[in-house]
Amino acid sequence: MLADFCQIEATKQKIRHFLPFKTQTAVELELNRVNDLKKLGEFVQLNIPMEPGFLKKELPGLLYLTEEQFVQLKDWFIFINNLKNRFSKTPVKSFFNKLKNYHDIVERITANIDDDNQIRDKATDELFKIRTRKRRLKNNIQETLNNLLMNRSNLFTDTNIVERGGRYVVPVKRNFKKDVPGIVHSYSNSGETVFIEPIEITDDLATLMELNETEKQEIEKILKNLTQIILSQVDEIEQDIEIIIDLDLLFAKIRYAEDLNATMPVFTDTLNIISGFHPILKRVKQNVVYLNLKINSKKRILLISGPNAGGKTVVLKTVGLIELMAKCGLFIPVGEGSTIPFYDNVYADIGDEQSIESHLSTFAAHVNQIKEALNGNESSLVLLDELMSQTSVEEGSALASAIMEEFARKKSTVLATTHNENLKIFVSKRSDMLNGGMEFTDRPTYRLILGIPQPSNALKLASKLGFGKGVIENALKYLDKDKMSLNKLFEDLSKELKAVQEERQKLSVLIEDYELRFNELNSKKRKELEELKTKYKRELIQAKRSIEKLIKDLKKQGPKPEAVREMRRFFDEKLQIDEVYSSYYPKIGEIVRIRDLKRVGQVIEEQGGKFKVSLENIYYWVDSRDIESIKANN
Repeated sequence: MLADFCQIEATKQKIRHFLPFKTQTAVELELNRVNDLKKLGEFVQLNIPMEPGFLKKELPGLLYLTEEQFVQLKDWFIFINNLKNRFSKTPVKSFFNKLKNYHDIVERITANIDDDNQIRDKATDELFKIRTRKRRLKNNIQETLNNLLMNRSNLFTDTNIVERGGRYVVPVKRNFKKDVPGIVHSYSNSGETVFIEPIEITDDLATLMELNETEKQEIEKILKNLTQIILSQVDEIEQDIEIIIDLDLLFAKIRYAEDLNATMPVFTDTLNIISGFHPILKRVKQNVVYLNLKINSKKRILLISGPNAGGKTVVLKTVGLIELMAKCGLFIPVGEGSTIPFYDNVYADIGDEQSIESHLSTFAAHVNQIKEALNGNESSLVLLDELMSQTSVEEGSALASAIMEEFARKKSTVLATTHNENLKIFVSKRSDMLNGGMEFTDRPTYRLILGIPQPSNALKLASKLGFGKGVIENALKYLDKDKMSLNKLFEDLSKELKAVQEERQKLSVLIEDYELRFNELNSKKRKELEELKTKYKRELIQAKRSIEKLIKDLKKQGPKPEAVREMRRFFDEKLQIDEVYSSYYPKIGEIVRIRDLKRVGQVIEEQGGKFKVSLENIYYWVDSRDIESIKANN
């Protein structure tokens, strides 16, 4: 799928063979490169002149490159130079700065070869002389032949000069063959026309053929010189081809991320997938049920149960693929807030690994896979589908329990699927393991429920798939009553959990609404405060101007009673001294009044000399001078 977004075939081949990065540092470096280019918000058309390694491998053994190859290289060198200049002053210039400058080589190729892949006449002085002589000889030959055709037209079937095998001939009527001395080159299909090279042009034509050979040698000399120039910089050219392929890969990753609406991986110790999905599932289905899964360091082992075709295996594949995509430097199909650990190894035992050639049964093949996973280290992700279901229930349960216990001891992260009731009970008793299951109502919902195992519901599915009522009723008789009760308990618990989750969702919506309203209220308060400050500032400026005017009048008129009275009146009206309150330090839980708001509330917290007061579930942080005791006022 990633290869579909590449522009260059060599990049597609590279993608089909590359492996995940080995270290988290290397992965994060690659992801940052992808993200930096993604911020550019621009798609760049890329190409290479030839397959990587071709020049380095083939050029030393070649006499020279062809004119077509030189024009192809020249066009690519121009493209490289333009690409480098285009991004030289952008935030992503580091991606293009390493590209070499091929201006001199472009000039050399352009001076020798035109855009029609032909060597220019003036490529060398010698070539110019050769071609000038050739043109003169051709003109002489054509003039001689035209005179012959015009003056003795009755001898010819046509009055046009014909070229055969690089030599000039005239079409003579068969019965006049002896009337035109020269070399016979061929006959027409009917045999009525003889193509003869007249003796009058034989010497000129021989000279022309010699010049053709000399011209060929001169062209080869020019091409060899140009080839040596390319050979002298072959390492740099090959390096730039690899840079372009690398850029093509980065842009493919960007386009793929945009196609999936994928996010940049965030590595932590917790596997927390929010709204994750399998990329292929997203392509083949319009409505995809997103995966939500959280596993922490205390419970690293998850046992997933539930009905067939309920999505258990898809969960394993989705988790494994998300991890491997991240390790390949790809953005991953998850929602914002998701985190994944960087696992050194990913082990998967999914599907039937039976091998006739290796004489392996299904059970033996699974055991080999699990044995390899058990040799992994703590930083391993292990995906086990239908754990130990290939043998008897009793022995399979015992072996599966021991296997999970060993993985728990090694602190590996394990996702396993099962239909085994004994295994569900075993996990429920372990503090380091977690049960989960795929929800089933009247049909599979493909939703993973954590905390409670899910019944397989095989009989319900069989009934829906068309099994007769009698078969289903007989099957019920053979079921273990205790296990039927256990399955019923699982179903009831699952319904209760679903109800709790729905209530929690409603509560989350209410909390979000409350926080929005609270933020709006605070914003409104801040706006009112700013307006009040602006008002006081204007009044202060006005008061200052009035005082300056009064002082000026006093200096001018002297301390007259009338002026003194006016000044006192000004101070009485304009400058009212605010009352200064002393600090009050209430106890936590005490009921107090906020002076500015003139409202009563309860103190619930103190921090840094300020108090948090609750007023009908709206909280205010106030200074000790801004609150007063209710008791004191009573």
